[in-house]
Amino acid sequence: MIETSKVHFPDGGEGVEYHLGLPAETRINQLMKIIRTYEKYHLKTELIHEMAKANKEDLLSYTTEPGLPMSDTTVTKFLKMYEEAVNGQIVKYYKREVHPFDDPELDEIDI
Repeated sequence: MIETSKVHFPDGGEGVEYHLGLPAETRINQLMKIIRTYEKYHLKTELIHEMAKANKEDLLSYTTEPGLPMSDTTVTKFLKMYEEAVNGQIVKYYKREVHPFDDPELDEIDI
């Protein structure tokens, strides 16, 4: 695709810029469609579980609900970047005060 746009120079002159390739907005929209399809078929969840397994991280040890402060892990760094880039949200992670497997008030865990 070739596009042109008129530009105005500070000295009063005009010119034409030629743009080759897809506009950035078109490429971003294509990538967002791919990401939403991945999410629809739970591939984001699968990716996070595989990342946690590869990095020996316990996904249940942290939460987005306020709790104890914690250092970022490989997975939480990725999740923060993902949420900001894909959904425009700033997400914080906290260490759980009580691990779900050790919490007698929970009857079941929804992972």
